[in-house]
Amino acid sequence: MQSVNRTRPSNDIILQNELAQRIADRQQQIATTRRIDRASDDPAAWSEISNIAKVQANMDAWLRNIDRGLSIAAQADGAMSEINSQLARATELLIQASNETISPVDLETIAQEVEGIGGTIADILGQDNGFGRPLFSDGPPLEIPIDDDIVAVAAPSKTGFNALAPLITNIANTIRTGDANQRSALLDPLRLQSDITANILGNHGIENDRLLQGAARLQDRKIDVSKYRASLEETDITLAITETQKLLINLEAAQAAYARIEQSSLFDQIR
Repeated sequence: MQSVNRTRPSNDIILQNELAQRIADRQQQIATTRRIDRASDDPAAWSEISNIAKVQANMDAWLRNIDRGLSIAAQADGAMSEINSQLARATELLIQASNETISPVDLETIAQEVEGIGGTIADILGQDNGFGRPLFSDGPPLEIPIDDDIVAVAAPSKTGFNALAPLITNIANTIRTGDANQRSALLDPLRLQSDITANILGNHGIENDRLLQGAARLQDRKIDVSKYRASLEETDITLAITETQKLLINLEAAQAAYARIEQSSLFDQIR
C-alpha cells in the first residue's frame, strides 16, 4: 500500500504540471491572438502556413512588379503621346511646304523645324525609364511578370518606330531640295507613320489595363489568402477561453485529488 502511495503523488504532480502548461499555452494564445507560434503547436497547420507564406511573398513581388510596370507604362504613354503630337506638327509643316508659292527662306525655316522634330523624337525614344533602363528597348518589348505564367508589356519596343527617323530626314531634305509634288508625295507615308504610332499607343493602353486588372486580381487574392492563413494561425478567442476554463476546473480537481492522496498517505504513515 505504501509503495503505491509513494508513486501516485509524482504522477499527480506530472498531471498538474501538464494542465498548468496547457493553461499557460491557452492564456498565451489569448494574449497574442496567435494559436501557432512553432511547428510543434500544430505540425500540419504549420506546414500549410509556411506554404501560404511563400504564396503571399510571390503575390507581394508581383504587386511590386505591377507598380513598377504602371510607372513605366505611364512614362511610355506620355512619350508616345508626345511623338504623336510631333508627327501632327510635321504633317502641318509638310502641307505648308507643299505650297508652290512658298519662298526658299520659309522652306529652310520649315526644314529646320522638321529636323528639330526628328531630334525631339529621337530623344523621346532614347530616354531611360525611372529605373535607369531604356524606356523603349531595342529588342523585344519590356515584359513584366504579374502572376503565374502571366506577363504584361510595360513599354513597347523601339522597333515599332524605326521608320520615323529616316522618314523625317527625307522630309527635311525634300523640303529643301524637292518640288511641291515631291513634298506632297511624302504626306501619305507620314500619315501612315502617325497611324502606326496611334495603334501602338492604343495597344499600350490595353497592356496598361492588364496591369491594372492584374493588381486588382492580386489584391482580392491577397485578402482571401490572408483570411485563410488567419483561420489557421490565429486564436479563436471564445474557444480558447472555454478551453482554459475547462482546464482550470480540471487542474483544481487534480490539485484536490492530490491533496486527498497526500493526506491519506500521511495517515498511513502515522498508523
